[in-house]
Amino acid sequence: MSITPGENRKNQGHAEKRQLKRRHLIYYLRVFDGLSSRVVGHVVDITHKGLMLISDEPIAVHEEYRLRMRFPGVASRQEELIFDASCRWCRQDENPAFYVAGFQIRDLLPEETKFIQSLIDEFGV
Repeated sequence: MSITPGENRKNQGHAEKRQLKRRHLIYYLRVFDGLSSRVVGHVVDITHKGLMLISDEPIAVHEEYRLRMRFPGVASRQEELIFDASCRWCRQDENPAFYVAGFQIRDLLPEETKFIQSLIDEFGV
């Protein structure tokens, strides 16, 4: 696992590349590694193009991941969403016991995009 040089500092002075405003959720979503039960982190904010996770450990940057979000208790036909994402950055959180990482979501189907948007509409702040 690696953090790219300079990622431990705040991204002060760097231009914002994100085109969509991410939304925080009032719902506490855990994100798992692929189909395993290992928790990668918890969703801080999300769009259908990307998400930020908070984690106990640093997450390798520029790596591809198969991630799984579970939605227990959400009134929906879908209990989980499995998707591919690449970690674009990782840095230590303001609380040094945690790390935050930004992911770019790849290749969602239209119904998966709609599902994420419905989560944001229902649970976003």
